[in-house]
Amino acid sequence: MMTVRDFWLRDGMGRLEDKSNNFTAMRILFALMVLYAHALIIPQGLPYVGAWQVTADFLVNCALDGFFILSGYMITASAMKSTSLTGYAASRIFRIYPGLIASVIVVMVATMFFTSLPAAEYWTHRETWLFPVKLLTQADPLAGLPGAFEGLPTAYRANAPLWTIRFELLAYLGVGLLLAAGLYKHKLLVLFWALAACAGGALVIQFGYSGPGDDTIQTLSRFAPAFMIGAAFHAGRAHLRLSPALIVLTLAAALASSHLAIGGIMKDVFLAALFIWMGHRHIPGRTGEAVRNVEDISYGIYILHWPLGQMLAVSLPTMNTTLLALAMFLAVLPVAWLMRVLVESPSLVLKSKLFPRKRVDVTKAAVPA
Repeated sequence: MMTVRDFWLRDGMGRLEDKSNNFTAMRILFALMVLYAHALIIPQGLPYVGAWQVTADFLVNCALDGFFILSGYMITASAMKSTSLTGYAASRIFRIYPGLIASVIVVMVATMFFTSLPAAEYWTHRETWLFPVKLLTQADPLAGLPGAFEGLPTAYRANAPLWTIRFELLAYLGVGLLLAAGLYKHKLLVLFWALAACAGGALVIQFGYSGPGDDTIQTLSRFAPAFMIGAAFHAGRAHLRLSPALIVLTLAAALASSHLAIGGIMKDVFLAALFIWMGHRHIPGRTGEAVRNVEDISYGIYILHWPLGQMLAVSLPTMNTTLLALAMFLAVLPVAWLMRVLVESPSLVLKSKLFPRKRVDVTKAAVPA
């Protein structure tokens, strides 16, 4: 029988190689949290007003940080054992761009029915054809479509959640460059870059930054540490006891430092400990099996819920935010599943054929990472 001491000190760190975890279900939950927060924004606009809305904003920001933490954790696991820089790049591109391209096309076509412009004018408008360029290059991920969703306070944003894609791509690029330079294979190097990212983020928060790309730099000061904290948890997994006691200690540290420049970073250390512990927790029975084997529709939910929410808000303007959130939830699940089945999964199969993984001879002595 497990004692109280055993519970608090029991190591909860698992192995991604076992393919037995809850991370896919957690990403779906994070995406649904973002959906709910956006159901509050779409009909009302920003800023959030009221205690519940502000609380929802805080929770959704934790979910966004959670995406980057888990991404850093899993991308680092893949990168540290990668045998091909081309394979690494292909995996990242095929993860992001097929769904992104599909969502851009779907939004462009569907918005034709929600614009004040005649169809001919909509399809010949300069901004209509600049829209895919802006989103696919991430030059302006908050771009709108001409005459679309007039009357909504968020009409100028055709697909607002896509603003975070830029920072995910920057994280992938950063790891790729370090891999190319041979500076990301050893766990001590990963820990060094994690410390550097956290120090850089804290300096930007403490002293600010104004100059070229200031908005991007300031946002990187939040997401780069989150990504690299997740990376550090993977790199240090052999020496880290991920126990409930550690989670409580990181929470205490986050609360104690909340008024300091490192407060956000310490919050992400706590979130990383909590989320990675949750991801490796074994849920027994059929419930656990369903959670571990759930289809990964998180990306489809994330990149499609906003345009669906705008369409619903315009079509049924009397809905309150709770009903809008419920309607968005019911609408996005089948659409995200179709995106997974018709776009994401075939793209991953194509990637595997174009860039097959090199087989590793397991009889050879392993070189310690």
